[in-house]
Amino acid sequence: MPSLSVIICTRNRAESLRQTLESIGKVTVPQGWSSELLVVDNGSTDHTHAVANEIQLRNMNLRHVSEPMTGLSNARNTGLREASGEIILFTDDDVRFPWNWVEGMCRPILDGAADAVAGGVVFPAEYAVALSRPAFSSRRIWFASTEELDPNRPARLVGANLAFHRRVLARVPKFDVELGAGALGFGEETLFSFQLLAAGYKLIGAFDVFVEHHFDLARLSMEGLLDQARKRGRSHAFIFHHWEHHKSRLVIPRLILCHLRRVWTRCFAGRRSENADSISDQALQLEQDLAFYREYIVQRRRGFKYSLHGLAPQVPDVEA
Repeated sequence: MPSLSVIICTRNRAESLRQTLESIGKVTVPQGWSSELLVVDNGSTDHTHAVANEIQLRNMNLRHVSEPMTGLSNARNTGLREASGEIILFTDDDVRFPWNWVEGMCRPILDGAADAVAGGVVFPAEYAVALSRPAFSSRRIWFASTEELDPNRPARLVGANLAFHRRVLARVPKFDVELGAGALGFGEETLFSFQLLAAGYKLIGAFDVFVEHHFDLARLSMEGLLDQARKRGRSHAFIFHHWEHHKSRLVIPRLILCHLRRVWTRCFAGRRSENADSISDQALQLEQDLAFYREYIVQRRRGFKYSLHGLAPQVPDVEA
């Protein structure tokens, strides 16, 4: 009998979580399958605990799990420790599901076609106008869109919709706690995916099994975009150094050049508008580059956390 564990990590998004749980309650779980849903509360200070305990699901056994140490990777790892299913599915606290989500994500693994499955992530119809504006149209991947991934050979998993067999954990046991929300910002699923592929596991796409990502539209503000650019730069620097073992000999001159370019741009642009449409791709890339070089200077002072394309840290994880 197939068994599966769905894991949702959440922090201070009680009402968004409520809608996500109501949606997952409408998903069909094939007869005879054993299923559980773990809501991992990552130190919420709102009424997340009450929501997780008041929702009753007919299709899954819901368990509320607490992980007080902040950081999405800490919450993900707690979910992995608590999960009992042979197939593990991760999703987010702001998505909506199709009725066939469980079987669509699990079937390729059960049939032996894959060890891990990257599901699709799309946006609700009402977001179309906002995301078609020039400031956002080239950054849809920032909001977990899977449209740029190769459906035949996806290079990575996206946390809003992924599944893998428990056997993967024998070689890739957890997410790196220095990456992800609450730490450097992003990249925990990316590194996990790289390690999974390096270990020889098979990853396939199931982009026809898609969830809708109802993310907070405040992330489309200028400050929201700048924050994401900086976090992506920092996260990339960590992976660049510790897993790829790349070396940048001109990092200091490049950092100085980025600073000069930003000063020059701000002087020319004058007072910055709060309208996110006013920010250019070049300006966002500049912020990302600045964050990358700053973080790389910090990380290169450390020894490599992983061997080249390694699967387990050579040194203990740093607590987030």
